[in-house]
Amino acid sequence: DDGVLQDVRFVQLLNRYGIKGTFNLNSGLMKTGFSWMHPNGMEVKRLSPARAQGLYAGHEIASHTLSHPYMDSLSREEILRQMQDDKASLEGMFSTPVRGFAVPFSYYSDLIADCARESGFEYARMSEFSGSYVPCRDWYYWKTGIYHIQPQLTDYVAGFLNTDQELAVCQIVGHSYDLDAENLWGTLELICAAVAAQEDVWSCTNLELVRYLKAMERCTLSDGHIHNHSDQPLWFEIGGGPRMLLPGEEIQ
Repeated sequence: DDGVLQDVRFVQLLNRYGIKGTFNLNSGLMKTGFSWMHPNGMEVKRLSPARAQGLYAGHEIASHTLSHPYMDSLSREEILRQMQDDKASLEGMFSTPVRGFAVPFSYYSDLIADCARESGFEYARMSEFSGSYVPCRDWYYWKTGIYHIQPQLTDYVAGFLNTDQELAVCQIVGHSYDLDAENLWGTLELICAAVAAQEDVWSCTNLELVRYLKAMERCTLSDGHIHNHSDQPLWFEIGGGPRMLLPGEEIQ
């Protein structure tokens, strides 16, 4: 979240291990060069639009509102402005569609979810964390998997890598400046290396996950036949091994 200077090093870390990320940005604060002082005395600086150009290639750009406000006291009109202006600004800045949203701070409501839908987002990520590997069922009430500064982080990742759950999702959320502030770079690199070493883990952005699981919901199973009605390849375990089902394909 936030689009800060430490994202440069963090993107390099992700790219080294072939892991994808979703970066939730505040275009208004990027344009003004906003900064603040961390409790440990470190100045946290936003990336400028010029510095961010090209940085997030291969990853997802998502909205985090225009100016990172507390949203509990905002009117519907102001929430829509924060979302829609940020979306349009980011799309112009990065020349890519912006289809995801992450709420700033911890407040969330039905109004925010409704505004996210109206603004054209395909999902909205909440700040509340679940600690679960179960995929989200309502993409406008998407609870965070875990935060990177939580003490159970390594246990959460280890549990994911060893789960026998048929479809498990591991989502780590946070701010790259905390990797400096809390000296967590080594921990995150170990996690990236462990995830990258697993052949049965698919690393994807938030939007890719949403679209994949929506595509799965469009499949039908009838008389021992699986039919992929979506527009993207899907994977199934058939006969004890993985099998890719192409768009429109049907197999027995």
